[in-house]
Amino acid sequence: MSYVNGHTIVVRTFGWVQDPGKFENLKRVVGTFYYGSAIHNELINTIIPTLVEERDGRDRFIVELNKQPLNLKYEDLVGTSFYPRASARCNGIIQAVLPGQKRPFQGDWPANNFVRWAHALGFISYDYLTDTFAITSLGESYVESADGSAEEEEVLTKALLSYPPVMRMLNLLSDGSHMTKFELGKQLGFVGEDGFTTLPQNILLESLSRLTDSKQKNEMKTDWDGSADKYARMICSWLISLGWVVREAKEFNVNGSIESIGQAYKITSKGLEVRRRGLGTNIAERIIKNVYWELFAPKCTDKVYVRTRRSYILKIIEASQGIIRAERIKELLLQRYGLDVSVETIKDDVVGFINIGLNIEITDRGYKFKDSITDFIVPELTVQETKVSDVLLYKEQCREKLHNIPHEYLSLIDLAFDSNQNRLFEMQTIDLFVNECQFSGVHLGGGRKPDGIIYREQEQHGVIIDTKAYSKGYSLPISQADEMTRYIRDNQTRSDSINPTRWWDSFPESIDSFNFAFISSVFKGNIGATLQRIALDTGIKGAAINVMNVLVVAEKLKAGEMSHTDFYNLLDTNAELNVV
Repeated sequence: MSYVNGHTIVVRTFGWVQDPGKFENLKRVVGTFYYGSAIHNELINTIIPTLVEERDGRDRFIVELNKQPLNLKYEDLVGTSFYPRASARCNGIIQAVLPGQKRPFQGDWPANNFVRWAHALGFISYDYLTDTFAITSLGESYVESADGSAEEEEVLTKALLSYPPVMRMLNLLSDGSHMTKFELGKQLGFVGEDGFTTLPQNILLESLSRLTDSKQKNEMKTDWDGSADKYARMICSWLISLGWVVREAKEFNVNGSIESIGQAYKITSKGLEVRRRGLGTNIAERIIKNVYWELFAPKCTDKVYVRTRRSYILKIIEASQGIIRAERIKELLLQRYGLDVSVETIKDDVVGFINIGLNIEITDRGYKFKDSITDFIVPELTVQETKVSDVLLYKEQCREKLHNIPHEYLSLIDLAFDSNQNRLFEMQTIDLFVNECQFSGVHLGGGRKPDGIIYREQEQHGVIIDTKAYSKGYSLPISQADEMTRYIRDNQTRSDSINPTRWWDSFPESIDSFNFAFISSVFKGNIGATLQRIALDTGIKGAAINVMNVLVVAEKLKAGEMSHTDFYNLLDTNAELNVV
């Protein structure tokens, strides 16, 4: 294993790609790094002089492109964004390579995605010390191959099979399953993490079945997804281009109506054939997987620490002779690197390695590494970087408590502290109660409706839920208390003239007793007084529940340590619930 000093590098995000597009465009991007290629010469002689102003780096870009060997800085490649977008100028080399939809150049985000895509497939390599990229021998072969030729297809095949998440998609589809982007995304990446979020498909389908507006339904089916769902969709689009996978809408019967999700996929016979090649049962013929530090955590709290911890765990498993147990990995992490990591965290990380496409066998005796990976550089942690944030500490504490609830729900903690993820937090909260705790429920959201409801006909009881994602805690302002009061009164009066959305129809007629609940990251201030105010105004009692307590309540309900009636009694307290 190679190391660099963590203080000397810029922390980038590589390995996971969402929006880059077509292979022919990727080939032009890779050609940028090949000195003397057609696109390289065109950039120097025509494109850069035409599109880039001197103040935006025109002369510097031309100087850099004329250097040999050709090593191009990340900032020069990607450029920067402009606000408002209408005022944008071309200030990155890759921005200039491909035209945009409305301008003769791309923005910094598409440029960044193309660089990440080329790097993910092994066409360019990254130098941590200089923050530059250079073409690889595989990248040279790609640029040299004729468009549409057998040689080009062979290069792309090697590149894709060396990218672990491609193998993950092929493995998931290999038994003939017809899977949506949500079903694939749920099994892609590291469980319980913000960088691998997925929309709960059953909650989405339930919401779709209640909509009559076809435009709104189409927007939900195409635009609503988590990060892992986007990755799955993007990878499958590459595989479709090579004939390894086909796209075919998948239908579901929801409450007697048929709903379909168009972004669903099946493997082809060609896909099965290349998968066998990717698995490489013969070590001598096995394609080496491209693995790097950034692949292990694209977006999460303490990503430097998490990437490094996972790198060390993988290296320990790879270097082990035969089978190694999680307990032994824990010992070696502490001895070699000074990292005190729980056995449960190690187990989840190993599942994550499998979920990104690495071939690790899990047996009763431990883990056996059955893959070949590149050596990769790991930035050395400082003492400060081994000290994790409160959010990660919450996750580690919860991980130890969850024996019946799947650890994928730990992502609720990340979502609860991220105000940009409100919708996903709402949906996954309802999903937890519905899929794991024997409730029925509906995600509502939108104007004049609560975020969701849950209920059980057995006890004829329902709960109105309002979720709030806040990074620094939620104080439950009076305006939000008044909003909950309106929801409760809407449910009591059930009048079209007061609220034409009729969201309360989501409760069956048999449900005749209710509570309310606020769910957030953590609560601060005098929450009890506000809850009492709502109860006095409406006659309905409720509680505030922080995300850690939500997970522990779910665990106790599923384990049979708490009855549903016990849960309702906790909601009757007009206080912040605490069962941790």
